[in-house]
Amino acid sequence: MVTQLPLDGIPAGKAGPSSVRIRLAREDEVETLRLIERSAAQSFRLIEALSWLAVGDVQSAERHHELLAQGTNWAAVSEEDAPVGFLSAEVVEQDLHIWEISVDHLHQGFGIGRKLIQQALDHAATHGLEAVTLTTFRTIPWNCPYYERLGFRTLDETEMSPRLAEVLDLEAEHGLARDTRCAMRLTVDG
Repeated sequence: MVTQLPLDGIPAGKAGPSSVRIRLAREDEVETLRLIERSAAQSFRLIEALSWLAVGDVQSAERHHELLAQGTNWAAVSEEDAPVGFLSAEVVEQDLHIWEISVDHLHQGFGIGRKLIQQALDHAATHGLEAVTLTTFRTIPWNCPYYERLGFRTLDETEMSPRLAEVLDLEAEHGLARDTRCAMRLTVDG
């Protein structure tokens, strides 16, 4: 049985683009995915301490290509088959680790991120993985609190694998203060 995400979180009156579907991203879409990540990052402009993220680096084209080759880079696409969001992940040990999830700012708030995460959960279940993991900001509403509503659990230091601790340390080296970040895990129902 695959974990099904709750349907709450869509604002009243926002049905969203029901025709958005999830598929594997394609090689010729990598630059579009990078533009989507840049667009999604504009939400950080509203948070003074993190506004630099709106103009900071996005996932490299090389990294997108690596994850495409692994079959773990999905695109949320419109009726016209144009990407409006994406999720990049990687199988590490018995987990599927989400490296990046971004939805174009004009398409945020319609459940597209939830559809992308459901795809990751389905992939993990199909491939016999134990969990889906990620790192994120603790207090930003569309980060940790959002993932908690979807069933992810924040890991304390004693529960965290060395791999996730290393990811948080690497993020700190790139300017993301360790005390503002957390690692999260959602166990996959077999």
